[in-house]
This record gives sequence, structure tokens and C-alpha cells, in this order.
Amino acid sequence: MSSFSELKARLLKPTPLLIILLIAAVAVARLLNLTTLDTMTIFMYFIAIAASLNLIMGFTGYVSFGHCVFLGIGAYIYALMVYYVPWANALQKTGGLGIIAVALIAAVIAALVAAAVGLAVLRLRGAFFAIATIGLDFAVLYIVMGTVPFINPEQFYGAQVILPSRCLVSKTSTFTAMFITMALVLATNYLVRKSRFGMGLVAINEDEDAAEVMGVPTAKYKTLAFTLSAFFTALAGAVFYLNGGGVSPEAFDLAHTVDMIVMIVIGGLGTVSGPIVGGIVYYWLYDTLLVHYPGVNLIILGIIVGLIILFAPEGVVGILRRYEFKGVKLREVLE
Repeated sequence: MSSFSELKARLLKPTPLLIILLIAAVAVARLLNLTTLDTMTIFMYFIAIAASLNLIMGFTGYVSFGHCVFLGIGAYIYALMVYYVPWANALQKTGGLGIIAVALIAAVIAALVAAAVGLAVLRLRGAFFAIATIGLDFAVLYIVMGTVPFINPEQFYGAQVILPSRCLVSKTSTFTAMFITMALVLATNYLVRKSRFGMGLVAINEDEDAAEVMGVPTAKYKTLAFTLSAFFTALAGAVFYLNGGGVSPEAFDLAHTVDMIVMIVIGGLGTVSGPIVGGIVYYWLYDTLLVHYPGVNLIILGIIVGLIILFAPEGVVGILRRYEFKGVKLREVLE
């Protein structure tokens, strides 16, 4: 085998080529100023939250309809930290890595909540699990709405925390932080997919009882996947709402979870490339429909998603994996 052929084989199997290309494309777009920082930040946020939910829903099949709760927890904890803790505010001013360092604290707290709750709710399956996660979202929302206004009644408008100028950072810093977040969650998806842990999650998705009989520690694996998913969702939420200058109870809106589900359904459940493709397609659809068909954009989007579920349940990635491109089987590229 020639050196070129060996290089080609290394790039295609099993390197996550699409992840590398996406990261490179975002970096190039930033360097060339091809679009605004806000646009690229939102685009990466979509991919990050889709990949986060993929860790639990895509790999295990457990549909978490209340996953936005971790988005809200991460955003609120981050906002309150930089508002009240001087070193946290100073640390985030050092740039993207500083923002990530503070956001990691918020994400760890959300992950601890997920681990504690997961021990109980992951005993449920199907619709019962989905309903339990929705209940968790509303429970935390009402706790936030009942406690946050009393923390600082003179500055906070109800449960809305608007960050003052001393707590704000540049758009470049939030872009860098979201870029790191997206890269981390996509790398985690790939590593999980290729690990024994990931194989166990897929086995749970196929037949949980059979997986248990075969020696897969299903309760442990589900809880770990749920915790990882919550961690990255909170991390993305903290950075995203920092970019908006504050956080409100809207962070707990179930529409955010619907966005996540739609993206991985469009892209392909349980695949590493699915959240990337789904995020790109969804961002384009959402932006295009919102501009040209305001008022009925969600109806059109719902019809499109319904058609995908009916005729292409494996998603865009699942369809592409059937084909070859210039002699290269796309199945080997699209994990």
C-alpha cells in the first residue's frame, strides 16, 4: 500500500473526518469574517445541544423531553456566579478559556443534579420516562421563579437576571468558548461511540432486558450517559446565555428540547455525524422559514420533520451511508 493510500485509510477509518472538517470550516469562517460572530455562535450552539442530547437519546433510545432543565440550570448558575463571585467574573474576562472554566462549574452542578435524578427517573421507560423529565423541568423552573427574585429584588426583574456591563465579555470570547464546547461534545460523542461503554448503550437501545442478561450494567450506563448529556447541555447553555447578556425563565422552555430532538432526528439518531448534519440543516431551515414564512414557520418545520420520520427514520446520515462517493463508502466516513 502506498503512503498516500495509507494516509487516506487513516483519515477515513476511523477518524471522525466530518468533525475535523466542521471545526476547520468554522475556524476559516471566523478568520475570513464570512459571517457575524453571533450567527456562528448560534450555529455552533445548535450542534452542541443536539450532540449533548444524542448521548442519552441517540445511543440509548431514552427520550428526555425535559432536557432543557439542564440548559436552564447551567445558564442560571453561570449568571449568578459571575454576578456575585468576583473571581468568577474576573476569570471569564481572561477570554474563551476563562469562560469555559467558569461554565464547567455550572455544568458540574447540573451533572450532579442529573446523576441524582437519573437514579430515580431512569428506572422508568418509554413515555413514563419522558413525562418524568418534563415534570423535572417544571419543578426546577418553579424553584427558580420562587427563589431568584428574592436573591436581589432591587436588580433582578422577577426571575430574569440581566447581567450588568461589568459582567459582560466580548463576542469574540463567547465565540471561542462555544467553539471549544462544540468540539468537546462532538469528540465525546465519537469516543463514546467507539468505546465499550458506547456499545453497551447501543445494546440498551436494541433490547435493554437482553443487555442486562448479557452482563451490561444497564443502570450504571444509563445514569452515566444521562449525566454526560446534562453536563454538556449545561455547558452550552451557560455560554449561549452569556452571549445574550443574561438569563430568564425562557431557558426552561420545552421548545429548546424540541429543537434538540428535531435536530438529531433530522441528522440521524445514535450517530456521531447526525447532530452535525441535523444542526446544519435545522439552522438553515429555521432561519430561512422564519424570514420568509413568519407565523407559519413552525408548522412547515413540523411537516418536514414528520415526513422525515415517516420516510427516512434513520435521518440524513442514515440515507447518505448507503452510497459511495468516488469509490469511498460513506458508511466509513459518517460514523
